[in-house]
Order: sequence, then C-alpha cells, then structure tokens
Amino acid sequence: MEAAAHDASLTLSAQDRETFARQGYLIRHQVVPRAFLAALDRDMEVGYQQKIRDPALTVEEVNNSHGLGKDNPHAIAMSRDPRMLELIQDLVYPGIELFSAKVISKGPRELDMICHWHQDEAYWYDGFPRERRLSVWMPLQDVDAGNGCLRVVPGSHRDGVVPHQPRSSRDHGACRLSFADGREELPGAIELPLPAGSLILFSSRLQHSSLGNRSNAHRRAFILTYQEVAAGAESFEVLRPAPQPIQA
Repeated sequence: MEAAAHDASLTLSAQDRETFARQGYLIRHQVVPRAFLAALDRDMEVGYQQKIRDPALTVEEVNNSHGLGKDNPHAIAMSRDPRMLELIQDLVYPGIELFSAKVISKGPRELDMICHWHQDEAYWYDGFPRERRLSVWMPLQDVDAGNGCLRVVPGSHRDGVVPHQPRSSRDHGACRLSFADGREELPGAIELPLPAGSLILFSSRLQHSSLGNRSNAHRRAFILTYQEVAAGAESFEVLRPAPQPIQA
C-alpha cells in the first residue's frame, strides 16, 4: 500500500481510535496504490463484459463480484497486506479474520441502483456473531454525490442494530434488507465524497446507504470486511491468530 509523505504509518493514533469510536467511521487519504485500483478495475471490467451477455443474470449479479478473497490475486494480496492488518489491528481483536472481499458496482446511468439505509450487521449477526467487525471501503474511482458515494449517519453505530425489513424484488436496488428507503434524508446523515486511493473504515453497525449512479462511467468500490477471532464460533480465514492465554 502506498503512504503519503505525511502519513507514513498506517497504525491508528489515539485520536483516530477516538474518532472511530465516536463516529463509527474513519477516513484515511491516499493510502491505496493506484496500480492496485487500476488492476482490480480491469479485472472487474472483464468480468462485467462477460456477465452482461448472460440474460439469466440480474443487474445486481452483473455488477457485483463476491468471494474475491479466494479467486482474485489482486484482492487476495490486498486483503492480506501486512499494512492493511496494521491499519485495523487496534479495532479488530483478538486476532483478525477475513470475513468477505467483494466489489459493489453501480453501472453507468443506473439511477435505480440504490443501496438503501441499512447496517451490515443486520445481515450477519444471527448467523455469524461478532462484536468487532468492520469494513474497509475503497473506491476504484473518485466518488461523489453524482455517482453514489457512501452516505452515513455519524454515531449511529452506538444505537445497536435497528429492525430491518426485506425489500421486494422490484425495489431492493443493491440492498435486499434495509430499515429505510435510501432516498430518505435521515437526521444527521452526511455524504462522504472520496478520491480514489483513499479509504473509509466503518463499523458493521454504522447506518449507511448510497444513491444511484448519474455519471456515464462505472462506480466500483472494493470492500474488505474483517472480524475478530472468536472462540467456539464458525471460523473464517484467520489472518492473524488470537493470542493464546498464558498457562499458569
């Protein structure tokens, strides 16, 4: 991973950790290599061109790519990069597991590809409970209000997981489970425009959404989700084992 001259270390400072605890998210600027973004974007475009010819696939299936932590060499390398683990180690512990690696895309002029207001933990907690799960959200292109940047409600992670409802197949957009329509303006919600090369760390309990893509180009975001290693729970790919207790 690249690091700007003023940001040589990716280890979070005490102020960074306080900001994450208070807001539920943290932005780090210009730390993701442009070569990685370009290579992953090329891979996604090749896959998109192949999938778009299959009439059996939905728009969501054409746009999005899951399981990249196992089958894409660029995603595999980034998910395991020691500097990425350095970035999250004070927020995800004990130990670090890779829960998922995916690209979520909004195609050109896909105004209805809305990710409605939701919390990631609502999708996962019943089957895969964890307390320190977070995502690293990396846009492959510059993102803003015009192409579907992330929208968040700062501090909402402290309220726990609110009730979610499944959306109908006609209007689920990019999210099948939500607690409010993505076009709603929730109190306190803000947009997080971000240049390519930067990233957002956010809690799996943070309320967030994104609107459709009004631009003439793809808007793709690479998302890595990490969680702590939990004794007795189903294990995912362990990247850093939890320390073993010292025997008396």
